[in-house]
Amino acid sequence: MKTMNPTRHRRHKIRNSNIEIRNKFKNLALKTQYLSFNGLMMGIIFCMFALATPLIAQEMNVPLGCKAVPGAKAGDGCYADRVIHEKTGIELVLIPSGSFNMDTAGWTKGTRKTVTVTLAKPFYMGATTVTNKQYKQFVSSSGYDGTVDCDPGYDLYLRHLRVPPVSIMPSGDNYPIVWVSWKNAKAFCGWAGDLDLPSESEWEYACRAGTKGLFNFGDDKKDLDKYAWTQWNSKFSTQPVGQLMPNSWGLYDMHGNVWEWCLDDELPRDLAPPADGSAYVADKSGFKGLNTHPFPVIEGTMTKDLRGGSWSSTLCYAVSSFERFNASPVMAANDFGFRVVLRLK
Repeated sequence: MKTMNPTRHRRHKIRNSNIEIRNKFKNLALKTQYLSFNGLMMGIIFCMFALATPLIAQEMNVPLGCKAVPGAKAGDGCYADRVIHEKTGIELVLIPSGSFNMDTAGWTKGTRKTVTVTLAKPFYMGATTVTNKQYKQFVSSSGYDGTVDCDPGYDLYLRHLRVPPVSIMPSGDNYPIVWVSWKNAKAFCGWAGDLDLPSESEWEYACRAGTKGLFNFGDDKKDLDKYAWTQWNSKFSTQPVGQLMPNSWGLYDMHGNVWEWCLDDELPRDLAPPADGSAYVADKSGFKGLNTHPFPVIEGTMTKDLRGGSWSSTLCYAVSSFERFNASPVMAANDFGFRVVLRLK
C-alpha cells in the first residue's frame, strides 16, 4: 500500500478544514439571513397591526361625581373635555387655564379699560344655563322653598312655573330657568354639592374663548342672530338652550337669552377685578358707595353682578363679552338665570 506523502497529507487536511470552515460560515450566513428576514417580517407585521389598530385613548381624569361624555377627549391637565354632572344632569365643558385682558367696570362707550387676569387652573363650566327641568329637580329633591330667598316685598319667585302661571315665560324643560334670585342660584349650587356660580373673570374668560372683540365670534353685529337671543329675534321670550351656535369652546348662549348671575359683589368703577380670577368681595365694614363716609353693609344685601344680556336686550353692547349689570341678591326677573362652574382642586 502506498503511503501518502506527508506534505500532501497536510495539504489535504488543510483543504478539508477550509471546506468545513466555509460551510460553517455559509450556515451562519443562512441563519443570519433567516433571522434578518424573520425580524423584517415581524417589523412589517407590527407596523401593519399598528396602522390597522385604532390608537388607544389617552387616559382621562374625570372629576368626582361626573362621568365623561361619550367621545370626550383629554384636555388641559388630561381632564375630559366634556363631562356630565351626575346629580344635576348638567353637561360641563372644560375651560383651559390661561390669561386674558378683562374689561373693568369703568368702561364707557368709546373707552375700554382692561386688566390682565390669569386663571392658573382649568375649570368646568355649564355648556348652557341651568334649565327649568334641572331646577325643578333641585326643588323636588330638596324641598327647597325659594320664596325665603327672594325680596318679600315682591312676588317674584318662579312665576312661570306656578299653576296657573303668572308669567308668559316658557315652562318647558329645555328653557332656561328664570325668576330666580342670586340667593336661589346659590341654593341650587349648595344642593349640587360641588358646583358654584362663576366669578366675573371666569365668566368673561370662558365667554371670550380667546377672542378680544365685542363678541366671542368677532365684531360683526350682523352675525349676532346666529349666536344670541335678543329682542330682535327672541319673539320677546326666552328660547330653548343650546339652539344657536356655541363659542369656540363649546359654550352656548353666552350672549343673550338670560342675564347670568355671577359670584361677585358689584365692582366699583374705580377698582379692577382680582388678577387671579377670583370673585370680587367688597369691604363690607366700610363700603362708601356714592357717599363720602363709609357705612357698614349687612351681609347678603350687597348687589351682585350679572353678565351676558338677555332676550330683552335691544342694544348690541348689552349682550357683549364685557357688559355687566347688577341687582340685589334677592331680586328675581323674567330674564335672570344662571350658569354653573365646577372648580378643580
